[in-house]
Amino acid sequence: NVLVFTVASEPVEGYIRYIRSANFYGIDVQTLGMGKEWKGGDMNSFGGGYKVNLLREALEPYKKDKDKIVIFTDSYDVVFTAPIGVIIDKFKKMDAGIVFGAEHSIWPDPMLRDMYPKVSHGARFLNSGIFMGYATNLYDMLKTPIDNIADDQLYYTKIYLNEEFREKNKMKLDHKSEIFQNLYGAEKEVELHVDDDSGEAFVVNVETETVPAVIHGNGLSKMRLNSLGNYLAGAFIKGECRDCSENFKELKDENLPIVSMAVFVEKAMPFFEEFLQHLEEIEYPKSNIHLFVHNNVKYHEDTFTAFLKKHTTDFKSVKQVLVEDSINEGTARGLAVEQAIVKESDYLFVVDSEAHLDDPKILRKLIIKNRDVIAPMFTRPNDAWSNFWGALSDQGYYARSHDYLDIVNNKKR
Repeated sequence: NVLVFTVASEPVEGYIRYIRSANFYGIDVQTLGMGKEWKGGDMNSFGGGYKVNLLREALEPYKKDKDKIVIFTDSYDVVFTAPIGVIIDKFKKMDAGIVFGAEHSIWPDPMLRDMYPKVSHGARFLNSGIFMGYATNLYDMLKTPIDNIADDQLYYTKIYLNEEFREKNKMKLDHKSEIFQNLYGAEKEVELHVDDDSGEAFVVNVETETVPAVIHGNGLSKMRLNSLGNYLAGAFIKGECRDCSENFKELKDENLPIVSMAVFVEKAMPFFEEFLQHLEEIEYPKSNIHLFVHNNVKYHEDTFTAFLKKHTTDFKSVKQVLVEDSINEGTARGLAVEQAIVKESDYLFVVDSEAHLDDPKILRKLIIKNRDVIAPMFTRPNDAWSNFWGALSDQGYYARSHDYLDIVNNKKR
């Protein structure tokens, strides 16, 4: 007797992760607004009233159902970490009609801070991205009209701060993250644990000593959710990345994607002829490849020119940016992206001359993975050195992620 709703306009990777986590725990989700224009304003700022209006419409048939429990979550930045039965048990123990997730920061109107009831422990302020309640209570909450582009968090906040409504509908915030964990401002409270028997990862809030069932990467915590999401909901179990072998794309030779291959030669490199030979041997129709070349090394010009002369007619198109064009690397990389867009390519495949493509099937293998972005990792044997560190610091510089050494040492793949 439970309904789960979310809102999404496109099946982006965050949505796919969300649905995957729901499927892992046997949770049936109804997606509102899929394939339709997003009418809720700027997703990075104020807005979201559209979500409220979609939910109100969806709840209309259940507005008098006092037993029906309804869960609503955002989708692009949410992961389930428990079955529906666990979520319902936690909800009923709270003896509430409506429960919203709580967070440490007040947004979007800090002037409302003093109107919030004080709490002795846990997060104090309402977050609109994750909540649940009985259908009758939720429908009562949604009676107040809202414009599509108005802010949904402010809408729900004002309802919560109405003491009469709050008491009548037993509207509560999940201050201790019993059910809902909002990550922003709570990153240091959250740890990733692993069940010894099942090998399944789960999140623990060490401050409140709770195990939340729904994780929300609200605000600026989306990278933290991305890190946790690599392991949660059975994505990584007992050394195996199960998520890595799911949702593959089927490739058919008669309908292969169009690829823009951008080759960058920014400094003199040994074995340059072998590098070009590996490009030549890629097992993918050159007639499906737009070639973009940026050569910034005079020493390699003759070799590169000979390669291009040999294969110019093989590729779907060729765009050269040569030494005498005096275009720096950063600008050239931007041009490669623009060229891929102009050519209406399905993928952009970037290859630097430092990297030799030893596997001729590499392009097909990458496309089959069906990911928005795939980046390589270069390491030095027996050394904690790599071309990325897996995380960003608060200042925006690269930093070691919690699993960096395991990845570099090939213990996690």
